[in-house]
Amino acid sequence: MIGIVIVSHGNLCESLVHTSQMILGKQDKITSVPLTPSEGLDDLREKMREAVEELASPEGVLILADMFGGSAANVSTIFLTTHKVGVVTGVNLPMLLESMLSRSSYTDVKQLAKHITEKSRGSIINMGDIHKTCR
Repeated sequence: MIGIVIVSHGNLCESLVHTSQMILGKQDKITSVPLTPSEGLDDLREKMREAVEELASPEGVLILADMFGGSAANVSTIFLTTHKVGVVTGVNLPMLLESMLSRSSYTDVKQLAKHITEKSRGSIINMGDIHKTCR
């Protein structure tokens, strides 16, 4: 099974894991890696390495980072050349839920990353546009 690592600035990643498990129940092979204000990039890289290696499987590990161009995402890209990982940025609750529900259908993390990227675009909706059509 593909492992999932959520990495973010602060405790966003921990809250996403907690909330997703409140909805779907306890999940195996999932962890969060927060970057705290007292930590540097070397600390984050080491925590990420430990998480990726702990969840490693023949199918790979999906890393979901909070923001493109941020420290969490930039450190995540290091593992693209050293481990079998896929990295997707812009993590939100629908993206994490889709990752958790879909990962057993994929034998390659790169294909799961592509699926998650495509599927997640549809989870961002301007409710004002929908409200106008319902009147």
